[in-house]
Amino acid sequence: MTGALDPARKAALTAGETGYRTPAEPAVGLRPVYLVDGPLGLVSPTFDERDTSLLLPSGIALGATWDPDVVRSVAAAEGSEARSRGFDAVYAPNLNLARTGLSGRTFEMLSEDPLLAGVLGAAFVEGLQGQGVAAVPKHLVCNDTETERQRMSADVDDTALREVYLRPFEHAVRAGAWAMMTAYNRLNGTPCAAHAELLAIVKDEWGFDGIVISDYFALHETLGPALAGLDLEMPGPAIHFGARLAEAVERGDVPRERLDDAVTRLLRLARRVGALDGSSPQVTAPDVPPHEVLTDAAVASFVLCRNEDELLPLAPGTRLAVIGPNADRPCYQGATFGRIRPEGGVTTPVEALRKRFPVSYERGVDSVPAVSLGAFDVSTPDGQPGVLLEHFRDGELVLSEVRGDSAFIWFGHVPGVGATTGPGVLRLTAVCTPTADGRWTFAAGGSGTTVLSVDGTVLASRPAPAPGDVMGQVARAETTGAEVELRAGQPVTVVAEMTSAGSRVQALTVTCAPPPVPGALARAVRAAAEADAVVLVVGDELETSRESRDLESSALPAAQVELIREVCRANPRTVVVVNAGRPVDAPWAGFAGAVLQGWFAGQGFADALARVLAGDDEPGGRMPVTVPLRDEDRSTHGETLDADLRRNYTAAEPTGYRHLARTGTRARFAFGSGSGYTTFHFGPSRWDGRRVRLDVTNTGARRGREVVQVYVRAPGEADARLAGFAGVRLAPGETAEVEVVLEGRVWQRWREGRWQVPPGRHEVLVGRSAEEIVEVLEHEV
Repeated sequence: MTGALDPARKAALTAGETGYRTPAEPAVGLRPVYLVDGPLGLVSPTFDERDTSLLLPSGIALGATWDPDVVRSVAAAEGSEARSRGFDAVYAPNLNLARTGLSGRTFEMLSEDPLLAGVLGAAFVEGLQGQGVAAVPKHLVCNDTETERQRMSADVDDTALREVYLRPFEHAVRAGAWAMMTAYNRLNGTPCAAHAELLAIVKDEWGFDGIVISDYFALHETLGPALAGLDLEMPGPAIHFGARLAEAVERGDVPRERLDDAVTRLLRLARRVGALDGSSPQVTAPDVPPHEVLTDAAVASFVLCRNEDELLPLAPGTRLAVIGPNADRPCYQGATFGRIRPEGGVTTPVEALRKRFPVSYERGVDSVPAVSLGAFDVSTPDGQPGVLLEHFRDGELVLSEVRGDSAFIWFGHVPGVGATTGPGVLRLTAVCTPTADGRWTFAAGGSGTTVLSVDGTVLASRPAPAPGDVMGQVARAETTGAEVELRAGQPVTVVAEMTSAGSRVQALTVTCAPPPVPGALARAVRAAAEADAVVLVVGDELETSRESRDLESSALPAAQVELIREVCRANPRTVVVVNAGRPVDAPWAGFAGAVLQGWFAGQGFADALARVLAGDDEPGGRMPVTVPLRDEDRSTHGETLDADLRRNYTAAEPTGYRHLARTGTRARFAFGSGSGYTTFHFGPSRWDGRRVRLDVTNTGARRGREVVQVYVRAPGEADARLAGFAGVRLAPGETAEVEVVLEGRVWQRWREGRWQVPPGRHEVLVGRSAEEIVEVLEHEV
């Protein structure tokens, strides 16, 4: 089919036409292929807050399910929505590993463990592609940190690269992924998008027949990526591929066969998703009811880490004090380019619990975080709800619109305005009516010089970011602001003006924070003391975790830690619900009656929480990451970039639960741990050289789910690694045989440039978590 095109027309197909579609080519019957970001749901291609979509449980929440069927159903719901909206490919799942727990994108990652991430990532691929929509696993490879992600190098030896960091991607390829996205970072000094050895593993060794896509603006040259095997530059219009690639082919710098391969892979993707004449989407699975699926998935993701004296489930009629900053303002996602505006709005934990119990509510902390200015009582100068957004080019107003948000991003093109590379001015105007007396904080920042004023007085200004850091500053949504004294009910006019010389991306963010409300802790303690039980919801804000920035610590804010301690002292029957997209340091856990990991569980979070606390369902999850007793217990603690922006992965291997095992250190919440509302007994295990079989009995009074976990330890190794798992649901008194099949790779280690099975006695450990092993078997090789 590619023979119908000359090299220039072929090369035109190797870069996007815009930020979300590839070019059409009538000569071969090709329509545009529409691509969309989607680890947590379908992101608006124009980042328009008016475009809503299903808000999925985050990657770490899906990892906590330890259930491929749940993950597959969530991905199928997203795939069905994508197909109905005309999208052909979704940039998901994120298969990087939560090796430090401090990455700005930990919430997108499935696990710290490569097998768990790989098995669940493969299920996500199957769920999406069952709807005829391509999965695009990302970011190949070792994009496990956000600090200097565009320039840093992950330096890792071949053993860890093969056994750990590439393994989830290998699972995705074996599941039949139709595409893959490369990472921003360098791998051992070479950019991943231009890493010939890396892409040879994927394409040649694994037999991947899909298309390899760059992360956005990740290319810095033509020859390296083209020769390495990258197929599609995104976003468009082309910078380094397209015409430049055609010229390189004409000069003989890039073989014509390499260009043909890239175009063939695009056409193969197009055929699979129905973008070629005569083709239709390869739909192999039925649609699923999305809202039911998302709430069930949230239930399945909750991990019960502590439940003293069977505090949970709560008895009907329990008088609850619902406390905490996340009880009425829960967090559902980190701050990334891929922010989701949930379809139909969401219910808060306070609202959901009020439907089930008598509830009093207190926030518990004085401060209120800054959020989008559009979230407050604002209007345009002529009184319309929302903010006025005006675009100027050459001093002329070219677009005026009323928007409901005050955080805007455009890649490459501003609808109705033109290319982002053109100079111009963006002005946001909002009349804000304060709801309380006090010092309000306003802040603004963007891709150009930004000036913020209130009632004509300049409040703050921020210079344009350095040319090389525009993407980073936009991703971090960096702002500069100041306080201003306001009176309740007296409107003020807020104006933010951003002047840009033009860049690949344009952005403006304006935020607002109301004055603190003193005495919140005392009121919360009083409410806790007067209640039968407390549900204390703490955790992250939207800004806690974000692209292009890592966390310094895994701790909660000091005010939240104090709130937990004081509320638990006032009422030991306190359930601490952790609404965070990462492993959170929990030195306070021993004070609480119960600790429930609630993650970023998607738009079904609050309803699922009410169901679990009331006992309609049990929390079905297990820890997909380790929570150590302290950050210093991690092998990655103190790890930094050197002067050459290199990070030594090898020195920290192994990470997570394997490192704790090697050092004989206990975790606070172990990898794989978690319980429900019943108890289980494991019978003797049977090993036949390929699978572990054992009888599991529900010895409690409620139906529940257990997860049988199998780890292996090779001869001479000091730690065991996850090799397989299986979940089982049983009624009270019921017994079932559980089978865990171990694939051949779990025995192999990468040595001397090839996979080998170490000879000798391998241990097969059967248990409930990495630290709760109930039986050790032997496998002789």
